[in-house]
Amino acid sequence: MTATAKWRYEAGVKGGHAVYSRMRVSFSFGPEGGQERAEGPFVTPVVVYQEQPVYPFSLRLSGIKGKVVVEFIVDPQGNVIQPSVIESSHPDFEAPTIEALLNSKFKPGLKNGHPVFTRMEVPILFQIAYNDGRNGVEAWSIPGKASSSLPEPYRYEEPPRPLLIGAPVYPYELLTKKVRGNAVVGFAIDPSGRPRAVQVESATMPEFGAATAAMVAAWRFDPAMKGGKPSWSLMKREQEFNLGNDDFPVNDSARRLLKALKKTPCPVLSNASALDVPLKGRYQPAPIIPASVEKRGVPVRADIAFIVDHAGHAQLPRISSTDNADFAWAAATAVSRWQFNAPTSKGKPVDVSVAIPIDYKPSPAETPPAAPPALRAP
Repeated sequence: MTATAKWRYEAGVKGGHAVYSRMRVSFSFGPEGGQERAEGPFVTPVVVYQEQPVYPFSLRLSGIKGKVVVEFIVDPQGNVIQPSVIESSHPDFEAPTIEALLNSKFKPGLKNGHPVFTRMEVPILFQIAYNDGRNGVEAWSIPGKASSSLPEPYRYEEPPRPLLIGAPVYPYELLTKKVRGNAVVGFAIDPSGRPRAVQVESATMPEFGAATAAMVAAWRFDPAMKGGKPSWSLMKREQEFNLGNDDFPVNDSARRLLKALKKTPCPVLSNASALDVPLKGRYQPAPIIPASVEKRGVPVRADIAFIVDHAGHAQLPRISSTDNADFAWAAATAVSRWQFNAPTSKGKPVDVSVAIPIDYKPSPAETPPAAPPALRAP
């Protein structure tokens, strides 16, 4: 199975300062081929070394295809910085995409002959080339027609489409005890594609409900359409929590760390000061602020502990302390996506435990999210 890269460049300028232009790139797992094209008055970045993202084995095995769209900046040295995932059809596609981009190298963009910062947007496609012409199956499906039993404002003509899908945090204490369970969460999707009114309808353990609600709140959609305009829709998500969950299994690194934490002496470093080089975040998306926190409009804080594995990925996030549980689960959900430089001690790869505070301070300009239409029978 090979990967195809198709590159398109569109240059731009703003105020005569550092150039911000967009580039669209596609990586497809299928037949070989590719092209490059540069347009506009500036010299756009050129790939010097392009690392291919690794197709997650479990998704490739099940034939699941996907797409990740990333915004990032190529700095004047040709390094990729400040990546931000704006679309991801499955969370398991996100980490290899970010890792491949951060390890790629560019000849920087030029303005008047000088290297400049260049902002880019990259859609990356994960597809499998089957002999019969298929390229895989979608990870998620939403009913194409809304139920006639729904209130009229929620009866879409075209269904919403998942854009950014993340995984839940398996509550640490329950995971270490191998407690299994599930939760059902109902939510509305507003005309901008953001989940609203996220409610836990049932949960075998409160922590499973909180983790599922935080996961759903961080999702993003292309909204449903009705009469040619974006409209509201209602959805429900049932989430299973077990080590081998079909949608979001506990990854191999987390499983390894769970075993390592039981050993004496524990091989996981407890002090980051023993590292050869201090940890530096390479990809750190911010928490999605829950509606309940936005409405309160007061500062909140959560202390999140986690392990940075020897590949630099955050694993096993857990809430150490907080003054708002909703925000804490949102913070832990964000941390589960973080990546750092690979930690080493005395030249050898290591895993290291860390703990960080995450604060939210509302802006005076912030307004509470719009409430969904009332759930009344027509």
